Amino acid sequence: MWRNLILAVGLFACVIPDSTFAQDWRKTVTIEVYLTEGTRLFIEGQEKAYQGPKRRFVSPPLPQGEYTYTIKAIIPSPMGPETVTHRLDVRPGDFESIDLRPPGQRPTTDVEYEPTPQKVVDALLRLAKVTSEDMVWDLGCGDGRIPVTAAKDYGCKARGFDIDLDRVKDSRDNARKHGLQKLVTIEQRDIFTLDLSKEPTIVTLYLLPSLNAKLLPQLRKLPPGARVISVAHRMADIKPDEQIVVETELGEFDVYLWKAETLRGK
Repeated sequence: MWRNLILAVGLFACVIPDSTFAQDWRKTVTIEVYLTEGTRLFIEGQEKAYQGPKRRFVSPPLPQGEYTYTIKAIIPSPMGPETVTHRLDVRPGDFESIDLRPPGQRPTTDVEYEPTPQKVVDALLRLAKVTSEDMVWDLGCGDGRIPVTAAKDYGCKARGFDIDLDRVKDSRDNARKHGLQKLVTIEQRDIFTLDLSKEPTIVTLYLLPSLNAKLLPQLRKLPPGARVISVAHRMADIKPDEQIVVETELGEFDVYLWKAETLRGK
């Protein structure tokens, strides 16, 4: 598998312009796998010698395209080893996380919390062209920095949603610290149950590609003129209306914007 991929990379480099080569193809795929202790992990049929409950695999740089990785785990259990197989569809630049632990050992959240750098928050709000008339909804709000910044800098109303009660508390404390309780509302909610059809004019996300795709049916119900901003990750195979790159102390972040009409295919 990898030999074929490396060969394809070499052939690809021979036929594309230097500028395209530099900008588009030098991206890896990162797959993070959560496992119980003692689990054997195989990716594309090759056993990985990683240890610990969280194991991260990074591919070689790949040309643009669609790839499917087969992940197999042999999990110890009192009844004997159990084999679990998971197929993951990815594109270069994707970061995906899968949890193969038994349900009782998994956290309540779908993605590990990672704060959005403030430079990215400022840039994504500029990209969205926020005004005081907007209603910003941040799905998976973390410490609330996106709704708080939107309300503080643009005077708009904003709502944040997170399933993690600790993150909800952090967000409410952040809003209270800036005296924004009248503009910012934070709720503990499962984002996949929200009705996006009426209120939000801007929706912000910092999720995984698979979770963005899972949200698409809800996002397609957004009112006309609404915009969706995703940090770092694509929205299925839908080409963004705008895209920027933000340089931060943690590296470069891609930020994508889709209009509601684009998500609906209109």
